[in-house]
Amino acid sequence: MRTSPLKFKALLSILIAAVGIFAIMVLVGKVLTPFIIALILAYILNPLVLKLEKKFNIKRKYSALAFSILILLIFIAIPVFLIPMIASELLEVVDNTPQIITIINSHVLVTINQHLGTHLNIDYNSFKTMLAAQQSRIVNNLDLVQNIAQNGMILIEIVVFIVLIPFALFYSILNWSNVINSASDLIPRSFVKSVTSLFHDVDVMLSSYLRGQLSVMIVMAAYYGIGLTIAKLPSGAAIGIITGLLVFIPYLGVLSGFLISMVISIAQLQDASMIGVFIVFAVGHMLEGGLVTPFLVGGKIGLNPIMIILSLMVLGKLFGIVGVLLALPLSTIAVVLVKHIYTYYKSTNYYKN
Repeated sequence: MRTSPLKFKALLSILIAAVGIFAIMVLVGKVLTPFIIALILAYILNPLVLKLEKKFNIKRKYSALAFSILILLIFIAIPVFLIPMIASELLEVVDNTPQIITIINSHVLVTINQHLGTHLNIDYNSFKTMLAAQQSRIVNNLDLVQNIAQNGMILIEIVVFIVLIPFALFYSILNWSNVINSASDLIPRSFVKSVTSLFHDVDVMLSSYLRGQLSVMIVMAAYYGIGLTIAKLPSGAAIGIITGLLVFIPYLGVLSGFLISMVISIAQLQDASMIGVFIVFAVGHMLEGGLVTPFLVGGKIGLNPIMIILSLMVLGKLFGIVGVLLALPLSTIAVVLVKHIYTYYKSTNYYKN
């Protein structure tokens, strides 16, 4: 990565602009969510649109329309099919809690106690009391479709987002060059070169990572969906797809999918299913870490997994879903900015003298 010295005025202007963006996020963050998602998707898909236009002479408007329809179908499928399937399985897990506790006590905890000399045991009566106190809230949270149907505003908001994101994506792809030119025109002419250098470095890191990570998500969603279906896990395809889509959260995404899958397997009282789930996730972890991610993403972003998780948690806490969406772009900009600050510092008289 090239890091030409960044002028102090340019650096100060970028920091002021970042503060302004944070202020806007705090004030109207939720309203911006569909547009931010659309811009991120347009940024990821634009190189593919360019290739389709150059190699196959497919006009940009047709590619934009096709990708917008595809995104619309995906957004419809997730709340209509995937989430209700998983919610129904989790409700069944709640019903089979006694069997699950018995299996954990007689198999898992017995082995742990024998090796560690502990006396771990889950008291079903205590667990039942706690579960009864939380049962109505748990059932209501799991029964997502019923909640949405009973709350008209939530339903309207979801429908608006589902429709607005593909709509905004279509026009973002169609007018991508105008978006870039408009942003470029806002840069003060006195330090266009410095800022262009900065955002070139950001683009190299971020575009490679986002497009590579999207490819990883698609590959792993297909793998886990097919693998859990073969393992005969109920709703295995839905759980596998969602697990694959969550791999962008290092460790936590796959761990969540594994725990949900194992709990559902235990609830079904099928030893073969549990063994199959364990094998699928063990192979998937090695496949993702040893082959898929290094090949498709590699070391294309200067953030280690802990930094990625931290940025997602902090920005998610501060700005909600908007913060989660912007966590990686803002973290990448921060990494590049620090490198430019370091280069600037090394060029100052204060450092040299």
